[in-house]
Amino acid sequence: MTKLEPLYPSIGQPAEGVGRYFPRSEIVEQIFRKLKYGENLLLSAPRRIGKSTILKYIVKNPKENQIIKYIIVQSVDSSEEFFKKLYNDLVSDKEIFDGVSGYWQRTTSSVKKYASRITGFSIEGSVEIGDDDTIDYYEECMSLIGHFDQEDKKIILFIDEFPDAVNNILEKDTQLAIKFLQQNRDMRMTFSGTSLQFVYTGSTGLKNVVKRLDELDLINDIVNIPIFPFDVKEAKVLIQRLVLGFQEDNNKFDIDDKTTDYIVTRIAWRLPYYMQIIVGELFEYFEKNENPIDASSVECVLDEIVKSNSNHSAYFENWKKRLKSAFKDKDYDFSISVLNYISKHDIIDYASFHDMSVEYEVSDFRYVLDVLEHDGYISEKDKVYGFNSILLKEWWYINVAT
Repeated sequence: MTKLEPLYPSIGQPAEGVGRYFPRSEIVEQIFRKLKYGENLLLSAPRRIGKSTILKYIVKNPKENQIIKYIIVQSVDSSEEFFKKLYNDLVSDKEIFDGVSGYWQRTTSSVKKYASRITGFSIEGSVEIGDDDTIDYYEECMSLIGHFDQEDKKIILFIDEFPDAVNNILEKDTQLAIKFLQQNRDMRMTFSGTSLQFVYTGSTGLKNVVKRLDELDLINDIVNIPIFPFDVKEAKVLIQRLVLGFQEDNNKFDIDDKTTDYIVTRIAWRLPYYMQIIVGELFEYFEKNENPIDASSVECVLDEIVKSNSNHSAYFENWKKRLKSAFKDKDYDFSISVLNYISKHDIIDYASFHDMSVEYEVSDFRYVLDVLEHDGYISEKDKVYGFNSILLKEWWYINVAT
């Protein structure tokens, strides 16, 4: 039996490094395998399920032929800003910079000056063509990648929170959002099978955002890889390793197998975030009370976590806040009412969901249902819908529905 090593909580940031990263080898190998086949990928999962943690692990452990760039675009709200951010990351990489010598011989002096300023790298022996102060960063990215001449290397762009960027642009102008998606597709198609691949991630479902535009063909070349919550075995190991980490501060702290089973069953939706905050709060509970941890201790901690003044309330509040980005007007009011209903009655059936949509005069209730499902709020079981997370359900009931 493999000896378990201590694990330390990473609540606010992606879990990186020894003692914080919990390996998810099957998902990592699936990503590497799809990249080997030349696919462009979308890692889709709700918040705090570990997407960014997985990406950052891969960034630090690339295959020999991979140059991986990790870019967060959650706040991006224009195509120009997106491609400028991308261009900056590309030219700032010494290996990429040195691998595009033909690009520097052909580009304009304004681009050379800009690249020299942000990178500090010297651009020598090139012929200047024009001095236009206006830089089209999309075209410069296309040209730069097109000149990448290291045949044994491939640039892989990890674009984190890409659906948020699409949605931000959509909020400003529908046609700009469509153009942005077209530019990304054109870039993928131009370099398909050659020097460039994309891995997009996002908590908000990209398909949901693009569906609003009726332009799903613009992302039909991307292979979706869903990231699921932990299975029972993974969840138990995570709890055991977290306990070992806390025992370094108090060696009397323990969670026995029976209570571990209770936690795993009780929370049902086994997100790493949930298990970390539960074990962390159980440790604080033990420090105050010094009583053995059991099911009643777990219930006390769960009750505290979902209160409005909890240290974790901002996380739950963000679930409500994100509905404002996904829906407008009647759709938003309808989504809130649906979740209110489920928090009070545990479930809602399809017929009741439809009837409520008529009451709110929602034209496309299936869209609302798809978003709530794909973004991790609810799921279907035995022809009824309920919250995935018992914690979110209880928080919603206390802080939103009542």
